[in-house]
Amino acid sequence: MKIASDILKRLAVSIKGQCRFNEPMSRHTSFRIGGPADLLVIPADESDLQSLLAGIYRSRIPYMILGNGTNLLVLDGGIRGVVIKMTTGFRQTERKEKILKVGAGFPLPRLVERSAEMGLAGLEWGVGIPGSLGGALVMNAGAYGGQMSDIVKKVWGFTRTGDKLTLKAGQINFGYRHSEYPKDFVITGAELEMRPGRKSSIRGAMEQWMSKRQKNQPLSLPSAGCIFKNPTNDSARRLIGVAGLKGKKIGGAKVSSKHANFIVNDGGAKAADVLRLVALVRERTYREVGIELVPEVKTAGEA
Repeated sequence: MKIASDILKRLAVSIKGQCRFNEPMSRHTSFRIGGPADLLVIPADESDLQSLLAGIYRSRIPYMILGNGTNLLVLDGGIRGVVIKMTTGFRQTERKEKILKVGAGFPLPRLVERSAEMGLAGLEWGVGIPGSLGGALVMNAGAYGGQMSDIVKKVWGFTRTGDKLTLKAGQINFGYRHSEYPKDFVITGAELEMRPGRKSSIRGAMEQWMSKRQKNQPLSLPSAGCIFKNPTNDSARRLIGVAGLKGKKIGGAKVSSKHANFIVNDGGAKAADVLRLVALVRERTYREVGIELVPEVKTAGEA
């Protein structure tokens, strides 16, 4: 149900950052898919976010946190309530020896590059992965044998009532492409413990992974990255290929012929197309190889 406009307008007036009503989420996801959010807010800084969360809590409005929208499918009906986009006001970085303190809105590709410039290793696997640090922390992003949980020391942010909270790595239940934080916790930054390394070696690893990514992934078309988690000791890409689904298309959504674990927006795709294609891939793969694939991409909104 759409949130009453007068409630949202009162909330927007109190915000220093940007506010956009009925904002198409297709403008804010790498899939280029998604209906409108009732209100999208880009907080100016931490104090702005804290005020926003307190106002949302008092008004009992639903909200969702958004980074760069790279692992997300927003449904065609859009999102009710407030979408809080953590970008501009949360891109600070600070170094102390091998420790980096980084804002949640800092783009992951830039963080990988900056770490290399500093001679700090531990994020080479992230080269070419779109998204923000906050999103990477939520998903425990990883590739080529590395993942965020390898380098996280602390994560901080706000509870849903606007109270500050810092969590040590041991208080976060990290798993494969998964992490567990308190309900409705909003990440604003993290402390990362890197490893000193030779710049040439770090750059070499980055070039190797980037070359592999460019060779194997459909980077020229909108997508949300890998759609399914890899089963233990196997790959979703291989299984989908075995099921004969490369190039399969429903509406504007298509299983990539280059990398079968990518569903791409081949032009004008709707979320409904993607969901139907995901269901087909899961059903056909299970029928052909007896393994049930688990989606990695998150969905949000109303159909």
